[in-house]
Amino acid sequence: MSRWVSSAILAVFTLPACADHAPSFAAFAAYDSKMSGGTGGGSTDGAPMTTAEGGTSASPMATAGDADGTDSGGVSSGETGSTTASDAELLQPRILEVDMPAKVHLAGPVAVSVTTEDTSLVRAWLDGVELEPFADQGDGVFVGEVPIFGAVDNGEHVLEVTASSGPLVAHWPPATFTVATPAPGGQAWATLGPSGSTTRRVAVTPEDDVIEVGSVEVDGVSKPSIRKRSRANGSELWPEGTIVLDEREGSADALAVLPDGRMWIAMNVKNANKQWQPRIVQLDAAGHETGVEAPTEPGATVRGIAADDEGGAFAVGFGGSGFGDMDIVMWWLRHDGVAMHSAKTWDHVPVGDPNAPEFDDLAFDVLLKDGVAWIAGASTGFHEIDKKHTRGILVQMDPETAAPLEPPIVAPPYGDWSDSMFLVIGDHPDGAIVTGMEGKSSGNAQQITVQVYQPDGARTYLWSGFASPVAYGTGVAWLSHGVMIVSGVVQDGDVLRGLLSGRGGPGTNFDHYFPGIEPSAANGLARTAYNQVLVAGERTLGGVRQARVARIHQ
Repeated sequence: MSRWVSSAILAVFTLPACADHAPSFAAFAAYDSKMSGGTGGGSTDGAPMTTAEGGTSASPMATAGDADGTDSGGVSSGETGSTTASDAELLQPRILEVDMPAKVHLAGPVAVSVTTEDTSLVRAWLDGVELEPFADQGDGVFVGEVPIFGAVDNGEHVLEVTASSGPLVAHWPPATFTVATPAPGGQAWATLGPSGSTTRRVAVTPEDDVIEVGSVEVDGVSKPSIRKRSRANGSELWPEGTIVLDEREGSADALAVLPDGRMWIAMNVKNANKQWQPRIVQLDAAGHETGVEAPTEPGATVRGIAADDEGGAFAVGFGGSGFGDMDIVMWWLRHDGVAMHSAKTWDHVPVGDPNAPEFDDLAFDVLLKDGVAWIAGASTGFHEIDKKHTRGILVQMDPETAAPLEPPIVAPPYGDWSDSMFLVIGDHPDGAIVTGMEGKSSGNAQQITVQVYQPDGARTYLWSGFASPVAYGTGVAWLSHGVMIVSGVVQDGDVLRGLLSGRGGPGTNFDHYFPGIEPSAANGLARTAYNQVLVAGERTLGGVRQARVARIHQ
């Protein structure tokens, strides 16, 4: 391998171990529905994470006898129409009270309660966009939620509510409320794990609580571990605290959370013969094994995992081909426990040049989207005729057959930044968003890169920053209001430091650094259903590593 790729891979695998016009909800409501996948989306349970003050107290001013003149675009006052014999049997609906906070201070679902009489249906609109239907609780009470996505919603908003009974509609006066949430980049909470621990990856549950996987030191040996924390304040939720997943030396390096709370965990452990071996297991929502596990054997390393809608798992990594080069390796276990692929390999062969010299190919992460497995990694070889380079690579696979669906996407060079690696992949409306690093061929500089690709290989977004001797991205997300979030590690003086950054325009840009003067690393991030971000990794305190996770306002 070249000097650059040798130092880059060493960094990846060793260093982490040490307003007045507020945007309306309409601007991103439909957009967000596409982006909630892969982050444990869904609304929170019965206790919304929203701090509110006051509430509406307007008197009921229903428009008596209105026919239903509403449509999906907003609320219409309607006009009284003729009444048929069947209509005469209906009683005029009335809205007695709308309980909506006057001020909202945190992102999340804001509970709204509507008390009515003679009503069969309650509808509501936020800034002209209809919300999800309100649920009938009985005795004329209907409840619903107003979604608040953080600082992007700061300012005044209008909630409109109607109550219906057949063609008869009652209208409540528009209720104005104010959103005033903390500025992006502020820390809501942060907490540390046990001494000798690190967090490799983080995800959210269907309730937006936090799952960390990594390792914890037990009697001087690092072992794979997992823990669950509250979305509200980071407190541990499992009675066992940190759960050791395997008694052998190793680490949990990736996870995927299913809609019912079960989890797929990808680990690397040292077997009885002192050989490293992948382990891919399913856990229940309490962090215990279900008995479903993918067959594996020594010789490969697993680095990323994703789950499909039915509950199957697709994992990726790398291993030696047996012919002197490294290949991408894949595992596919269906939802019914049937193993489809175990250590299936893929080797990059340039289109139109089947006799090209071998490439070293590595996979670090995977995204399952619309029936396609997007594999993110790096490929080292003669991407240019006269010189070896390492380039970020995206491979689109059919999970069932492990056959490529499109030619591989190889990242082009960017000025003097001739080399690159894609370490993490996430969902994006255009296709996929990736982060990792770019490097100069001299080997003396790196920078974090974020790029977006369409399935046809077109690159629609490019951002790079934090150039230093060591710099790489470890997590990425595209929020529903068009803000890019990236976590990473950069060299700060003589030590490495973890960071989380946001880029998207005035009022949304921020840089959040891990505290302290000793080394730290941000090893990954996750976004909640309401665009709040969790960043996880480790700090070094007194020479001892400790896992760290923080919730950062958006």
